[in-house]
Amino acid sequence: MKTAIKYLILFFMATLMFACKKNLLDQNPPADIDSKVFWKTKNDADIALAGIYSFFIQGFNYTASGNTGQGFGAGTPYWESLSDNAYSGAYSNIAQGAITPTVGGLQTDAYTTSYRAIQACNTFLANVRKINLPSATLYQYIAEVRFVRAYWYFMLTQLYGDVVLSTNQITLNPANSQLGRSPKSVVTDTILNDLTFAANNLPNTAYSGHAVKATALGYMAKVYLSRHQYQLAAATANTIITDGKFSIYTGGYKNLFLKPGQNGNPEIIFSGRYQVPTAFSPADYLYTYSSSFQPLSYLVNDYECTDGQPITTSPLYNPAKPYVNRDPRLLATILTPGVLYKGGIPFVPADLGATAGFLNKKGIDSTRATVIGTQSDQDWVYLRYADVLLMYAEAQNEVSGPDASVYTAVNAVRTRPGVNMPPIPAGLSQADMRARIRHERRIELALEGQRYFDLKRWGLDRVIIPTIKDPNAAQRTFPLRDTIWPVPQTEIDIAKAVGNTAFKQTPGY
Repeated sequence: MKTAIKYLILFFMATLMFACKKNLLDQNPPADIDSKVFWKTKNDADIALAGIYSFFIQGFNYTASGNTGQGFGAGTPYWESLSDNAYSGAYSNIAQGAITPTVGGLQTDAYTTSYRAIQACNTFLANVRKINLPSATLYQYIAEVRFVRAYWYFMLTQLYGDVVLSTNQITLNPANSQLGRSPKSVVTDTILNDLTFAANNLPNTAYSGHAVKATALGYMAKVYLSRHQYQLAAATANTIITDGKFSIYTGGYKNLFLKPGQNGNPEIIFSGRYQVPTAFSPADYLYTYSSSFQPLSYLVNDYECTDGQPITTSPLYNPAKPYVNRDPRLLATILTPGVLYKGGIPFVPADLGATAGFLNKKGIDSTRATVIGTQSDQDWVYLRYADVLLMYAEAQNEVSGPDASVYTAVNAVRTRPGVNMPPIPAGLSQADMRARIRHERRIELALEGQRYFDLKRWGLDRVIIPTIKDPNAAQRTFPLRDTIWPVPQTEIDIAKAVGNTAFKQTPGY
């Protein structure tokens, strides 16, 4: 099953993943479980809920059914290769404006993975009330699942615009094969409705593996930003700030992305959690053995010197030692030539075919002597408090200009312990502050899979992407139609086969 329509028609029971063992991440999902024997106990609900969360750790070389390759879980950095931050040959068709409905890979995975997760959520919501659960427990479970459903619909709308919308469990009813694409605005309203319910019913506590109130509010702020509803975005992000349940981590920027620094980390608001050996991350060997993902010099050159000036003006910059006296986040994020990795080996780009000259270091334990197949347990961080601060700053600056709260939010990120970059200068205009915030998002969140979506939100994808030249000397292009991706051709073929005339391909494809 590789298409969303197939999942809708054939009732894919993805919710019931990992149902045969109490260790919820121990095995692949059964093809389907009879609801007459399932949905009886709280343990059944917990098993189904674990299956829903498992979508956040599916990814490149993750040992589970439905592996979707690069772009998910520990493979999330590959999204950066669609921007000016990184390069990947695996995504060259999309990155260079040659996307088609049959290109496959991410163009298909982003669609089908989202709908598998959504069907799992709808199945859970259709059945969980059959279990005799305390009211508080029931509503928390429902809130968690509605958050997850909102997450995946948000992914779909950002990439494909108008999409098939269903908040009900899809069964074999023939009417389900006749669904068309709902307007993006309608889908986004549904997303916000789910997130509002989630925020109102999730515990207002620190994060410990399950979505909490701040998780829902953080993604609500992202949705509002994508709609340019800045006042709502600022107010939503500020709720997280004033609630005081999260804070900037003081244990070192690098350790945010490694165990044990992630355990009980006050900055992490949502993550995909790995569990060795049954659900392991491939990060430590993937990004040190493979040159299939390479950060670009465009990103490297954007890191300031420690005096807060760009390398083009700072007296601290030495072209002979280009990585000295730089923002400490550079060497915590990017593996530069000569730095030791894989337990003590100097990095020589040519030895690995890293023609861009760099590899990813964020979330990599470079002290490990890794081999192909090394199992890593570091979680993938999807949302953290620094992102909330920068979302607040971005939205508030659009509402009222660079007031004191905007400076406070941005400087809290820049001056975090272990980074200690100078505060941004006072007296900035709104436009200057906007540029500063966008720069700070690029640096702070580099290689976390956000840059492409930020460029889309700012309308800069079509401006910046055509300026990029990849290590293979290919110049990127950006046809305007690529702002919205085509749905997989298999979706169109299935719709035609069942007489569905309402489901259309994205215009231009």
